[in-house]
Amino acid sequence: MKILFVCTGNSCRSPMAELYFNHLARKHNTTLSASSAGIYANDGGMISLAADGVMRELGIETADFRSTAFTPKRAQSYDLMIGMTRTHAAMMRHIVPGLRDKIRTLIPDEDVPDPFGGTIEDYKAVFNFMKPFIDQLFIESNNPNQGDK
Repeated sequence: MKILFVCTGNSCRSPMAELYFNHLARKHNTTLSASSAGIYANDGGMISLAADGVMRELGIETADFRSTAFTPKRAQSYDLMIGMTRTHAAMMRHIVPGLRDKIRTLIPDEDVPDPFGGTIEDYKAVFNFMKPFIDQLFIESNNPNQGDK
């Protein structure tokens, strides 16, 4: 399963989600994979310094990360696309209306706050807010039939 995390600029929330999800996939030796993109991102940007710091504290390497823009062509290759906010999800549905069934938010009925411009503590708080939902997404994605019993 291929998952795409989407936020605004693809420098904070969605990169942390992508990198952490892929860390879990490697740790558990699965074929799951995640990428990230931003509604208003430019291709080739770096992860923010504070997001880099949060990931490095977890032992997750960020040097190879580069931002990407959310485009209809990119969206075609994902099984599931996760917006960090309800607005991101709505914008994705507008950009790729034929894929609307593959789009949802990370947290039902709640938005992941944007730490952009904040302190590393702000970024840690946002990551810690997202983490249990990313963990749950990983479990559900790794065991897609667990709810069919």
